[in-house]
Amino acid sequence: MPERGYVHWVQLDKRRPAVVVSPTRRNELASDLIVVPCTTVQRPMAWHVHLGRGEGGLPRASVAKCEQLVTVPKELVSPAPLGPELSGQRMREIERAIMRAVGIFPG
Repeated sequence: MPERGYVHWVQLDKRRPAVVVSPTRRNELASDLIVVPCTTVQRPMAWHVHLGRGEGGLPRASVAKCEQLVTVPKELVSPAPLGPELSGQRMREIERAIMRAVGIFPG
């Protein structure tokens, strides 16, 4: 079962890594997952989070494109993560980037 904070291969426009951001309990009960896709195309944006090579098991340095938050059916997500869980600090960066991407600026 995919858990929050892990990177999995996901079939989107093509097979690409994505960070699971939906809560693990939700993932157990729902038929889909909420993920942030990753890309190796590095463009500095306030809603992108840099992920180093090897981080979360990524084969190459990438960015989590938090403006592309997407819900995908579980069958499009590989069951095994690419590697270890992302750090709590990195997940907080992703959470903040998601909020910036949708225009939420906590005070």
